[in-house]
Amino acid sequence: MTKEEVIKEFRVREILEAARRVMARYGMQGTTIDRVAEEAKVAKGTIYLYFDTKDELVHTAVIEGLREMTAEVLASDDPSMPPLERIRRLILSQFRIQASNQDFLKTLIIGNSLDIELESETAQRELRVYAGHLDFVASVLQDAIDHGAIRPIDPQFAAFMLGEMLTGSLRRRLLKLASSPLESDAEAVVELFLKGIAAIPCD
Repeated sequence: MTKEEVIKEFRVREILEAARRVMARYGMQGTTIDRVAEEAKVAKGTIYLYFDTKDELVHTAVIEGLREMTAEVLASDDPSMPPLERIRRLILSQFRIQASNQDFLKTLIIGNSLDIELESETAQRELRVYAGHLDFVASVLQDAIDHGAIRPIDPQFAAFMLGEMLTGSLRRRLLKLASSPLESDAEAVVELFLKGIAAIPCD
């Protein structure tokens, strides 16, 4: 990578991080190029060197944010662990990662639709990132099935439902419907999910 490419990558990353902070503060509709430029401490024209429109900037910030969180989840995995403990750690790490990004995630979860067509290229890019995450979680569950640690179940379905449980738990907290410690919510999700996929004892 050339020096110019390194600088470009660094600037783009800073702009996208600034965009996510602005989105968390003002929502999708309130995010403007001016606000992102001010947050990133760059000239407005600098933003346009890398992004043609506000929509392109916002959607790229969302996609890269989701990619970074997915990468964190993958990095936290330890395939050498016993299957059930591996699933437990996977759930807890997702909880921590979601909680540490909750300001950004609340723009996606509460009251701020991305307002995109499902068939659009933008929506498809976001779905590919999400599908990649589900594939990884499903592979962990499939490994547990193969070892007889959990009952046979469609791993893709179980991975999706686990994601919904995690998102629902975060939504509950964002709506201030829960005041319990984060750790107790995480352990409750672990218990609920593991009981739901527990291996059926043989008679």
